[in-house]
Amino acid sequence: MKKEKNFDFLDDEKIANKIIDFNHKNITTVRFIIPSIHCSSCVLVLERLPKLYKNIFNSTVDFYSKQIWITFNNIEFKLSDIAKLLDNIGYRPSINFDSIENRKRNQNLFDRKLIGKLAVYFFCFGNIMLLAIPEYVGARQEDMWFVENRNFFRYLMMVLACPVVIFSITDHIRYAILGLKKHILNINVPISIGILVLFLWSCYEVFFDLGSGYFDSLSSFSLFLLISRMFQVYTHNKILSFDKNYKSFYPILITKIYNDKNDKKEEKVLLSSLKKGDLILIRNEEIVPTDSILIKGNAVLDNSFITGESYLIPKKKGERIYAGSKQKGEAILIKVIKNVDHSYLSLLWNKNKPNQYSYQFDLSSISNRFSQYFTPTILIISILTGMYWGFFSDDSSKVFQTVFSVLIITCPCALVLSSPLIFGSMIRFFSKKGFYIKDIFTMERISSVRTLIFDKTGTITDINKDKISFVGNMEHEEKKIIASLLKNSSHPLSQKILSELSIKDFYSIKNFREILGKGLEGVVKNISVKIGTQKYLDIPNNTINEHGINHTKVFISINNKFIGYFLFRNYYRKGIEKMFQYLKEYNIFILSGDQNDLEKKYLKSILPKSSKVFFSQSPEDKLNCVKQLQKKGEKVMMFGDGINDCAALNQSEVGVSVSENPTSFFPTCDAFIESSCLNKIYFFLKVSKVSGKLVFINFMISLFYNVIGIYFAITGNLRPFIAAILMPLSSFSVIFFSIISTWIISRKLIF
Repeated sequence: MKKEKNFDFLDDEKIANKIIDFNHKNITTVRFIIPSIHCSSCVLVLERLPKLYKNIFNSTVDFYSKQIWITFNNIEFKLSDIAKLLDNIGYRPSINFDSIENRKRNQNLFDRKLIGKLAVYFFCFGNIMLLAIPEYVGARQEDMWFVENRNFFRYLMMVLACPVVIFSITDHIRYAILGLKKHILNINVPISIGILVLFLWSCYEVFFDLGSGYFDSLSSFSLFLLISRMFQVYTHNKILSFDKNYKSFYPILITKIYNDKNDKKEEKVLLSSLKKGDLILIRNEEIVPTDSILIKGNAVLDNSFITGESYLIPKKKGERIYAGSKQKGEAILIKVIKNVDHSYLSLLWNKNKPNQYSYQFDLSSISNRFSQYFTPTILIISILTGMYWGFFSDDSSKVFQTVFSVLIITCPCALVLSSPLIFGSMIRFFSKKGFYIKDIFTMERISSVRTLIFDKTGTITDINKDKISFVGNMEHEEKKIIASLLKNSSHPLSQKILSELSIKDFYSIKNFREILGKGLEGVVKNISVKIGTQKYLDIPNNTINEHGINHTKVFISINNKFIGYFLFRNYYRKGIEKMFQYLKEYNIFILSGDQNDLEKKYLKSILPKSSKVFFSQSPEDKLNCVKQLQKKGEKVMMFGDGINDCAALNQSEVGVSVSENPTSFFPTCDAFIESSCLNKIYFFLKVSKVSGKLVFINFMISLFYNVIGIYFAITGNLRPFIAAILMPLSSFSVIFFSIISTWIISRKLIF
């Protein structure tokens, strides 16, 4: 009861606001630091909370920073209740507001704890080995001094082994029990069995003067297991921190507003440069990058990226808007009240996709699938080995030596590191070349895709090089009305036309609405304005002149009267024709919202013969196309501009947003690629396939090592002490192969 009262202070509003990331009506998202997160089993247990408690809607763990974000019903749960719940299942949150702002300090504290454990383990191991020297050098019953003092040595070894076992309880046994409670058979189970049985049997031998026990093997096993664990932590924090070198500082551009006397100046600035007090403009479908106050406009927010709930929330002037909210409607002006937290936006991007593509562990799905069979297999082998040496062999004294040698030599540390190292190294390499992949799960899926879908406008065409002209008559006042509507849209064509009109003074707008893939409309000066496709404005064909291939049209209607259309001459990106030639082994689909049949013929001429081109495709049509392909067993990778294609990008196994300069944040996509790098996609796909093969080779190396080790352990030719030394060497061999192989590949590639 006393421990639970320690968290009651969290219910104070001033304190709660420091760790709450979102709060609206009955939904709250809170962030805690959990120092005891140390393996994939911890991640699995914590991310299963929504399945165990119906009033917890979402639980997301960031292994690197050891943080957890929990979205819950604040009517059924108080903030202190969530903290107590975490504490009760063995993951006590660290309530340290300084460490929330300075994660590096918290990480160093965690490392010091590991170093402290290492010192204790090494002290116990060294002294136990020293006390075991008489046994090693062959002292027997004829040595009277040893006979008289043997109990002193044995009991002292037992005492020195106690701190090792106590630390092992917190490191392994505790998490094995937690996993079993959640019906999870993790790798901590065989390790815990080995430690407990080895210690208890050794105590039995000492108490009844049957021998000196296996305290030397126990201490050496625990020491080298801790070294291997520290090596994994170092690998995660240093080698595998590939997400920190681009996601947290991705150059997302934000429209900042400067008040220059009577003129308001707009400028695109980097997200990282935003400060408290800055005024920024958020258009339709754009993500609010930081906590802000609404200054001007009609805010209608979609918080589904934060809470998972898709209903819209209206906000009034002066109300708070949380980072991660998505504006639906006219452009709004907001004032920044909190510095940008890059890791929180990265978390939004890393939110799970639909269940069929989600992963429970922080490691790759290859390791995940393997782990389902690995632990039961090792337990069965160790039990059968013990039964053989105990009941069917002539030397029953080797029972524990063989059983624990099997458990030690098969520790899957090397297998666990394989996929993150290979895929993580490639992600780092890709990010330097303009292709930003959010995690190793995405990288693994890329290595297995066989079908590629490309949007046309803004994806394989270069909008910046398009020549734009207006067909029809348009007065200056009409330009101003059109520009006032276009200002609220973040679509590339809207921004291109807005730039072409060169209007700096805008009218206010009412009833703004944008239908993705069709167009936008609103009321300006009590006049209805519509901009979009020919079908959206219901324009008959006989009023439109054909202009040949490679043209896109955007139609204008003011006060329900068609006044003309903007004509874009499409320029395909450099190297696109050559790119499609390289991609002959893939199934290629082009999905476009355009209605120009002549341009369709041109695309077919540069695509492989088996490719398919579909025009007049709405966002729903694109989504349905992806679903149909998936029903046939195809794994789809889709490239789109990240606006009209959000639904299809999200449905695809891999959704890639192609952008000149990202002007908004798209949590629905799995990767960004700079438009100038799109023609290199063949090389990215090729390297992804090679990476998958390297992971497989790594697994074969590790399995070969384990099979050989198991053979010597079963036959009684491998002592636990030697097995404990070989275990971290196995991890080192996997890491060495991963680093060298990926380095060679990256050096040989020419982009």
